[in-house]
Amino acid sequence: MEDFMKKTWVLGLLAGVVCGSVLFVWGCQPKSDPLVEFDGGVLTSQDLDAHYEKLKNSSQFRGRTEQLTPEFVFDHAVNMEMIITKGLKEKLHQDPRIRAQIHAYMSDLFLKIMQDQLVPEINKDDFTEDQLKAFYEDNKDSYTTPAMLSVKMIKTDDENTALEAREQINSGDLDFIQAAARYSTDKKTANRGGDIGTRALKKFKPGWREVIGGLEPDVLSGPHQILDGWFLFELVAKTEPVVHTFEEKQAYIRNDLMYNQYRQAWQNTYDQLKKEYEVKVDQDQLDNFIRERTAKTDDSGEAA
Repeated sequence: MEDFMKKTWVLGLLAGVVCGSVLFVWGCQPKSDPLVEFDGGVLTSQDLDAHYEKLKNSSQFRGRTEQLTPEFVFDHAVNMEMIITKGLKEKLHQDPRIRAQIHAYMSDLFLKIMQDQLVPEINKDDFTEDQLKAFYEDNKDSYTTPAMLSVKMIKTDDENTALEAREQINSGDLDFIQAAARYSTDKKTANRGGDIGTRALKKFKPGWREVIGGLEPDVLSGPHQILDGWFLFELVAKTEPVVHTFEEKQAYIRNDLMYNQYRQAWQNTYDQLKKEYEVKVDQDQLDNFIRERTAKTDDSGEAA
């Protein structure tokens, strides 16, 4: 019950700020014929009807709508507005983290209402075979299973250790598995004989791709200095890419073309809205944001 009340408070704040905070933020006119007036807003009988419908469709009251008496709905709506008003008075809606949640809720809600107006429905059954084939030819890489590479690695903190490991392998004193166990500082892969798995080239860490892309099967490569370490690599196996035919992927192509047209339509809509509402960007601040966010991305390519 406590979790539900917390969730109700959060959703109430989000939903109510959409309506209530417009009096503070967007300057909408107060509603006429208020049933309830309070410092910062009003509630009408239409608001209570809408509140009832919202509660009725919630999981908390599914199958138990008899609890939603007019008195309960009234109290629930007023109590929610009091929490919202308190939060607005304390300027919670100006906290960037809370504002992000409010705006996410608002954009999702408004999008559901305006979606067909902004971008009309695209019927994939209307696509001709010529359109499908043209899309396939333009995007053939998307219908190609890429080459898969199985790679082993040894990571060391300095070049001399990497050279020593390479010499031990080349001389036959140690095989790659033994050398990885002895020398590699990457314990996760060292315990697997240096195995870093099998995947497409683009799925390897960005800093590794150039080196791995040039590996020859069963040829020890390195040491290579990459970011914070020195690396030895060995390509164990590599499959050839497979280009799938139009006939094999026709059903997928139809869906992909539809999604592609939706993406283009939405991009056009966003561009038009930015123009209509005269969006201006401080390029220096944007560049600084990009640099700072990029700096917080670790060498695996995942956002910190």
